[in-house]
Amino acid sequence: MTRPTQSLVAVVAGLVGLSVASADSSRAGTLEIYESSVGQGLVRSISGPVTNALIDLDYAPISAEGGKLYGLSEIEIQATGNLVLTPTGFTCQATGCLYSPTPFVSGKKIRITAGNDLAGEIASAANLMRIGVTGSTGHIVLARGEYVDGTGNAASVGAIRNVDVTLLVTVPEVELAAGLAATCGLLAVLGRRRR
Repeated sequence: MTRPTQSLVAVVAGLVGLSVASADSSRAGTLEIYESSVGQGLVRSISGPVTNALIDLDYAPISAEGGKLYGLSEIEIQATGNLVLTPTGFTCQATGCLYSPTPFVSGKKIRITAGNDLAGEIASAANLMRIGVTGSTGHIVLARGEYVDGTGNAASVGAIRNVDVTLLVTVPEVELAAGLAATCGLLAVLGRRRR
C-alpha cells in the first residue's frame, strides 16, 4: 500500500473506531450537523495546505427526532492530523451559544452548548459556528455531543440523544488529492465516451 492509501485507511479505521466507541444505539440520534458550503450528508474537501481557511458549520433542527430541537450540549468539534482550529473569523452563531475554551485560541478542539430550551427550534437550517482552520493534512470531525429532541407529548421536550460521529471537512495529503483529481478526470472522460 502507498503512503496516501495507508493514511486514508488509518483515518477510516479511526473514525469507525471512534463511532463504535461512542455509540449507544438506544440513544443514537438523527440530528444533522454539516459544513454549509456542501450541505447535509456531504464532506467538504479543501486542497491544502491552508492558513485560516474558514469553515461554516450549520445544523438542521427539524432533522432531530420529533422534528424539533430543544438544545445542544457539549457538541465537540475536533481537528485531526496537523490541522488546528483557529480564532480567525470565529463566531459562535447558534441561539444562546456558549463555547469552551473561553477565550477561544488556536487548538485541536472546541465545545459548544446552545439552543432555545423553552420553545424549541424547527428550522430546516440554522447556523452553529464559523471557525478558521490551519494546516496541511487532516480532518475536522464532529466527535461527540448530545441534544434534546422533540419526541415528548405534542412535540414537547423529549429524549436526550447522542450526535453521530461525522466527518465534516477533509484536507487530504497532496499526493492523495492529486490521485483523486486524476481519477475523477479519467472517469469524466470515460463517461463522455460512452454517450
